[in-house]
Amino acid sequence: MKIAIGNDHTGVELKRYLKVQLESLGHTVVNVGTNDTERTHSAIYATEVAGLINQGDVDLGILICGTGVGMSICANKFNGVRAVMGANLYTVKQSKEHNDTNVLTLGALTTEKSVAKQLVTTWLEANFDGTETRRYRLNLISDIEAQQHKKVEICS
Repeated sequence: MKIAIGNDHTGVELKRYLKVQLESLGHTVVNVGTNDTERTHSAIYATEVAGLINQGDVDLGILICGTGVGMSICANKFNGVRAVMGANLYTVKQSKEHNDTNVLTLGALTTEKSVAKQLVTTWLEANFDGTETRRYRLNLISDIEAQQHKKVEICS
């Protein structure tokens, strides 16, 4: 798989750690995050990853900021992006199985490296179960996104 990683200044070290893990599993990593610890803003990198997903240039995205919250909020503003904050193993597994999440957000200041590695592995190994109920839910989400787009066009 091709996976984009975006990170702000707090996530540089965790990104480097996870990049090694992902490449060892045979994934191609697209680094769109900063490699510098000088202060920057998570929204910049969430936007980059969301764009790559929406264009079909990558299969999945991982976003890393201090807590994972800012990245999650920003990424979920984009149509077609379903980001989950990596709070625990159960949540990330369920998010993929039930909601077909395509972005995982992590907190570099709140998640130990070994736990982050487990979260990524669990999320990548989970698969969307594709039941009628789950597909219906994703269609509802798509309908909401389409309505939001129409509202923006009307206001423009």
